[in-house]
Amino acid sequence: MKPKVLAVVPARAGSKRLPQKNIKLLNGKPLIAYTFDAIKKSKYITATIATSDCTEVLKISERYKNTYPLKRPKDLASDTASSIDVLLHAVKFAEEQGSFDIVCLLQPTSPLRTAADIDNAIELYIKNNAKGVVSMTKCEHSPLWATPLEADSDFKIFIKSLSVARSQDLKTFYQLNGAVYLIDKTALLNEGKLFLESDYYPFIMSSENSIDIDNALDFKLAELILEGKTVASNS
Repeated sequence: MKPKVLAVVPARAGSKRLPQKNIKLLNGKPLIAYTFDAIKKSKYITATIATSDCTEVLKISERYKNTYPLKRPKDLASDTASSIDVLLHAVKFAEEQGSFDIVCLLQPTSPLRTAADIDNAIELYIKNNAKGVVSMTKCEHSPLWATPLEADSDFKIFIKSLSVARSQDLKTFYQLNGAVYLIDKTALLNEGKLFLESDYYPFIMSSENSIDIDNALDFKLAELILEGKTVASNS
């Protein structure tokens, strides 16, 4: 039986590095619209909660079918509000609208994440009878070539232990990319956390689709990639 999947899109108005980034126009379209468009094309997502303290975000969400705008209270819209509290608030609201099995957290800062990425992650979840899935991507640079520099000794220790191996000979590392988080609804409500210790699986995404917009440089990179895709599709 096909599970019912609830998407939750959190979009706080405040952003210090890139003001109003969730509604900032990316190639003529609000950043958050890319996430709503991917949801619309998904084979599995049955309903969406857009949780925000931004009036414009809520207005944009109203244009999409089976999408419910949720005005976020002030205590969940501050810099100190935790992501899990925002998610739980949205999920408890969604329970009043109807039943569902899986919660899919989709941050609007991943505009290159596709419907296929979402559905493939969900299919991995179903295949493994999982309780959770999180998207990851290959690290561009090995963390073995990095070090903190909090003390003068940090650099000396780092240089002394630094491997002379070529970068291509090092192990491949993967990092969270912030694009897709899946978790069993009951487990989320019982545990009150997004990451579980068992029945949890990684879903690997391409580096390009994993771009996470945090600052103006990230935004420009996404802009260039999207422009390239447009040119390619028109040629």
